[in-house]
Amino acid sequence: MPIAILPDIDEQRCIGCALCVEICTTLGPDVLRVKPVEGWKRGKAFVFYPERCITDGACIGVCPTKAIFWMRPMNYTAGQPVPLHKNGIFVKGWAEDAGL
Repeated sequence: MPIAILPDIDEQRCIGCALCVEICTTLGPDVLRVKPVEGWKRGKAFVFYPERCITDGACIGVCPTKAIFWMRPMNYTAGQPVPLHKNGIFVKGWAEDAGL
């Protein structure tokens, strides 16, 4: 499994404004997307194409809530989205794990 320096996105802070998606798409890598979340009007940003990330950190600079607070080495599978931080605990996927 490859490792890349990827944006770490906190789901609790993300307001779904998509500014990170816009800057990433404009600069070329096209890494981020906004996923609809039940009960949330705008959705939440997440790393959709980890293999495309160039680790420039442009997404960090445009986030108004500091939901993208750092870039860190992460394992990823090409073609698979990277999970978000949920309540300070890294959880795989979008469903809350009741065991955590």
